[in-house]
Amino acid sequence: TERVNKYETTLSIRLDIEAALTYSLLGFSGLLFLVFETKNDYVRFHAWQSSITFFLLMLVQFLFSFVSSGMVWFLFFVEIGLAAFLAFNAYKNADGLARYMLPWIGPV
Repeated sequence: TERVNKYETTLSIRLDIEAALTYSLLGFSGLLFLVFETKNDYVRFHAWQSSITFFLLMLVQFLFSFVSSGMVWFLFFVEIGLAAFLAFNAYKNADGLARYMLPWIGPV
């Protein structure tokens, strides 16, 4: 039988850094990690959460672009703040593999 290491990743990057990087380019980095990281469920969870969250926010931002440019900028700064918050939590919680889940999106 093969032993499974919960902290091993496909890429040669530390688990905490890899999980935080899934939020670095909003939804796009999440998609990249979904493609290239095949071993670690912790990183893949954050990649899924990043992709779903930020592509939904980009859709909302696109819809608001027809109404108000001020709202688009507000949503952009909300996305940047949310990405920083989620990346920090992914980095901080990696040692115990605790997953910070957003409401409605995290449990998916």
